[in-house]
Amino acid sequence: MTRTAVALVFILAGNAHAALTVDGYYEMREKHGKDNAAIDLQVRMYLDGLLDGLFMASSDVPENKKSWCIPDDQQMTDELALKLFQKELKARAAEYQEFSELGIQVPFSLVMVDALQRAFPCNNK
Repeated sequence: MTRTAVALVFILAGNAHAALTVDGYYEMREKHGKDNAAIDLQVRMYLDGLLDGLFMASSDVPENKKSWCIPDDQQMTDELALKLFQKELKARAAEYQEFSELGIQVPFSLVMVDALQRAFPCNNK
C-alpha cells in the first residue's frame, strides 16, 4: 500500500464517528481520485458495517412488511455492496444533486436501503 493510501485510510478512519454522506463520498473521490483503491476499501468496510446494522434492525420485521428480500442463495459481500451503492448513486444522480444544492446531506444508509429495495424487491407487496 502506498504512503498516500495509508494516509487516506487514517484520515477516513478518523472521521468514522460521523455518518458518511453522498456529498462526502463525491468530495473524497474528487480530492483523491475516482479510481482510488484506498477509498474503495474504506467505503466497502463502511458499507459492510452499515449492512450489518441494517440487517440486524430488519431481522424482527415480519416477512410481509420487509423493504427488501435478499434470496437465501445470494451472498452479500462488500464488493457487491459497493456495486449496489454505486449503481444507486447513478440511478438517482439527479435527485442526489438536487438534495445537495438544497444543502441536504444524504447518508449512505438511505442510499443502501434504496439500493437493496431496487436490487431485491419483495414479492409480497
